[in-house]
Amino acid sequence: MPDPHAPPVDTGVDLPAWTYRFHRLPGTDFMMKRTAAALLSMICVVSVAASDSPITHADVDHWAKAWNSHDIDQVMSLFAPDIQIDQPENPKPLDYNGTRAFFSMIFRAYPDFHIEVKQAVVEGLAAVSVERVTGTWSGPFIDPATGKITPGNGRAFDHPGVMLIQYAPDHRITHVSIYWDQLTVDRQLGITPKA
Repeated sequence: MPDPHAPPVDTGVDLPAWTYRFHRLPGTDFMMKRTAAALLSMICVVSVAASDSPITHADVDHWAKAWNSHDIDQVMSLFAPDIQIDQPENPKPLDYNGTRAFFSMIFRAYPDFHIEVKQAVVEGLAAVSVERVTGTWSGPFIDPATGKITPGNGRAFDHPGVMLIQYAPDHRITHVSIYWDQLTVDRQLGITPKA
């Protein structure tokens, strides 16, 4: 039987002095240090696994929920600071500030904007979200290429869209390529197609 007054066995894990006051039973110093070391290593493994885990369908669901909230701060929380978004309306990729400005305007122009994920394919740090996108043009639209403001006309759109989403290991989005048929949407909204 170990001597309760013997110095503790060094396991390489330092525990605070107060822990010894509560657990000075024979053999408990070594067991406490082993237990603490095991818990610490489990916490570290779980933390690393959580931050480096592959993207799942839950990430795509989070994407849809954020957009459908119409809360620009919730949407922006999806993105890494170096986000780049390619989509047909914009003459160049949107950066973080451009993303905030453009999609804030979209929520004002189409206050009932809604996406429904019809299918999602997820692998590693990438996802493809096939969506049905709907809304009604009720507010002013600002053309990102020209700055021209066009008031809403009350017409609705309903079209398919595909989002290719690239994630960082922390599950924040670093790049989005948005694909949709602009001609179809222009016709639905009564817009003369651009030449």
